[in-house]
Amino acid sequence: MFKIKANKKIGQILVLFIAIMFVLYGSMHIYLGFFGVKDRAVITGIRRQGGERNEPVPNRYTYVISYSFNLPDGRSIDGFAYKIGNAVYVKVTGSNMNTAHIRYLKALPEINALERDAGLKMGNIIIIGAGILIIKLIKPKSKSKKKSV
Repeated sequence: MFKIKANKKIGQILVLFIAIMFVLYGSMHIYLGFFGVKDRAVITGIRRQGGERNEPVPNRYTYVISYSFNLPDGRSIDGFAYKIGNAVYVKVTGSNMNTAHIRYLKALPEINALERDAGLKMGNIIIIGAGILIIKLIKPKSKSKKKSV
């Protein structure tokens, strides 16, 4: 009996941790949009990840965009972002698409995002809402005592 209760608690704690990460992830992207330092990054690579997405719209793929930017003190920071796009492959070298606007935290530049993903965007709000909803759903129910008349 104790084993079942322990496993149930561990599962709730794990789901709670994931929900908190959702809220923090969405909040950090919103924070970056308002208070992050704006800079330009050099796109170092674009890779198509996996095969065609399992969606009703054909020829949709997930791309990983890798980028690098330099801080005023000379350090180089790398980052990446995901983008869903069509089957047309874009080469970075020799094109005008070799830079992108990014935002990063001045105190911790390893936390960065493409500017198109930062700010008060619907995707960030949905991620925060999903995290809050999960937290509300796993909240333990309080046992209410019914008064008999």
